[in-house]
Amino acid sequence: MDGLKLKWIYRLCLILLIGLVGIVFYYLKPVYLHIIIGVIKSTVPFLIGLVIAYLLHPAIEYIHKKGLKRVYAILLIYLLFFGGIALGLYLLFPIFKQQWEDILKSFPKVTALYDNFLTKIDRKTSRMPIFLHNRIDLMINGAEKSVLSLINRSGEWMKKLVNNIISIFIIPFIVFYFLKDYKVLTNMFWKIIPFKWRDETKGLAKELDNTFGKYIRGQILVCFLLFVLATIFLWIVRMKYALVLGVIIGITDIIPYFGPIIGALPTLFLAASEGTSLLIRVGFILIVLQLIEGNVLSPLIIGKSIHTHPVIIMFSLLVAGEIAGFIGLLIAVPVLVVIISVIRYFNNRKEHLST
Repeated sequence: MDGLKLKWIYRLCLILLIGLVGIVFYYLKPVYLHIIIGVIKSTVPFLIGLVIAYLLHPAIEYIHKKGLKRVYAILLIYLLFFGGIALGLYLLFPIFKQQWEDILKSFPKVTALYDNFLTKIDRKTSRMPIFLHNRIDLMINGAEKSVLSLINRSGEWMKKLVNNIISIFIIPFIVFYFLKDYKVLTNMFWKIIPFKWRDETKGLAKELDNTFGKYIRGQILVCFLLFVLATIFLWIVRMKYALVLGVIIGITDIIPYFGPIIGALPTLFLAASEGTSLLIRVGFILIVLQLIEGNVLSPLIIGKSIHTHPVIIMFSLLVAGEIAGFIGLLIAVPVLVVIISVIRYFNNRKEHLST
C-alpha cells in the first residue's frame, strides 16, 4: 500500500514539475522565441544554398564526365546560373517594377469589370439550390481575399528583400562552397548516420533523388520556359503587362490542374480592361501555351515522374490549399512526391526481402 502511495506521489510530483517547466517556458517566451527566430533566419541562406547546390549538382557531374575538370565545371555552371540571374534582374527588374505599378494604377478599371462579371454570375446562379449558390459565393469571396492579401503583401515582401540583402548576397558564396565540397559534405553526412541504417538511408536517398529531384528540376525548367514563352507571346500582341503576367503564369504553372486557371484569370481580366480584341488574342495565347506545356514541355522534361492518380493529386492540392493557402498549393505536389517515393521504396524493399 505504501509503495502504491509513493508511486502516485512520484507521478503527481512529475506532473507538477512538467507544469512548472511549462509555465517558466511560457513566461520566458519573449527571450527564447527571439533567439529561435534569429537562428532560423540565420539558417535560411544556408538552406537555400543547399537546395540550389543540390539542383545544380547533376549538371556539374554531367559536364565533369564529359572531360572537363570538376573545378572548371563548377565555375562554368556557377557563372551561368548566377550570372544569368544577375543579368536578368538587371535588365528586367526595372521593367517589372514599372509594369506592377501600372497594374496597381489600373486596378479601379479592373475592379469595375470584375464587379460586372460577378453580377452576371450571381444572376446565373440565383436559380440554383441555395446551398450551391452560397458555396459559389464563398469560393468567390475566398478567392478575392487571397488576391487582395497577395497584393497587399507584395510591398512587404519587397521591403523584406531589401532588408535581407546581406543574406541574399552571401547565398552565391554558400552555393559555391557546397558545390566545391559536395562529396566531402555528403561523406560527413553518411558518417553521422548509424552504420546499421546507412545502407537503407542511401537506398531511400537514391529513390528520392530519382523521383523528387527529377520532378523539381524538371518543373522549374518547365515553369521558366513557360514564363519566357508567355512573356514573348504577350509582348507580341502588345499586352502592357507582359513581363508581370509572364512571371505569374510561370510560377502558377507549378500547381497541377488549378495553376493554369490561377495564372489565366488575372491575365484575362487585365486584357478585358483594354478591349475585346486584346482579350481574344490573349485568350488564344493562353490556350496555345497550355497546349505547348501539356503536350511538349511537361512530357519531354518531366515525363511521368509522379505516377499518381489525378484524384490523389487534386485531393492533396485541396487539403494543402485549406491548410496553407497559396503556399500550400505550391508545395503540395513536391511533398506528395516525397511521400509516394518513401512508400514506394519501402514497398519495393519489402517485396525484395520476401522473395
